[in-house]
Amino acid sequence: MTTVGNIIKTKADGTCDTALVKNLSLQVIDEMNLLIPNVLVSFDDLDVSGDRAKVNFFLQPKAKEALRLAIKRRGKTLRLNSAYRTVVQQHILFTWQGSCGISIAAKPGLSNHEDGFAIDTPDFQEWIPTLEAQGWEWFGPPDEVHFTFTGGGVRNDIGDIGVKAFQILWNKYNPNDLIDEDGAYGPETAARLDRSPANGFARVRLLKLITPPMEGEDVRKVQQALVKEGLLEAQQVNGIYNEATKLAVEIFQKRIGLRIDGIVGPQTRRALKIPA
Repeated sequence: MTTVGNIIKTKADGTCDTALVKNLSLQVIDEMNLLIPNVLVSFDDLDVSGDRAKVNFFLQPKAKEALRLAIKRRGKTLRLNSAYRTVVQQHILFTWQGSCGISIAAKPGLSNHEDGFAIDTPDFQEWIPTLEAQGWEWFGPPDEVHFTFTGGGVRNDIGDIGVKAFQILWNKYNPNDLIDEDGAYGPETAARLDRSPANGFARVRLLKLITPPMEGEDVRKVQQALVKEGLLEAQQVNGIYNEATKLAVEIFQKRIGLRIDGIVGPQTRRALKIPA
């Protein structure tokens, strides 16, 4: 498994590219939107282009609207080198300072690319008037490709939210190695970033009682584990998450001291000795 730390050490096999952490970055963005619904929104529906393996097409809602108006006014496709940058990507760039052509990079949580109101375009010169008319400020030399939305109505704490989202994500998948969910980037968070899978944490669905009921091989494995625990009969193994399965899960959770909610998440799955 390739970790973020591996990418930092090998400089992505000499390419100095953060594209290899795209999936992990998307998981962080998902977690941010669970914390605060629509804190970041996709603008992939606008007339924009760029390397989707490298560029996260996300902005704060007000910044997206201003970008939409600028693109509509100019009537041309906006090419982008960068937009929203996650704490994962910023951590890599911050660590690569002094190499890979990076002379300086902001500490993770502090870059305005992490705030969801910054974009970089190689066509900056021709876009300056149109973007500035919609509240996008051109940075100018020495970062000529960069624009920051200054039109108002945006949050200034998105960088901290991104760090907190990663901390929550780490804790969800590493219940035996919990870190503070304080939104502050420090040695503990940096160490967990290094150890995170570059391709993202394995997504295992939460199993719970819903209508219609959840079905599948993952449910069957849980039921088989509950049979071994003496909490279900063999004839009850049917791959359907029903009332009997939920009750058995609750009894098991109470037995080993977990939160009793009848939901099979990472902790309950691990306690039942079910492989991820």
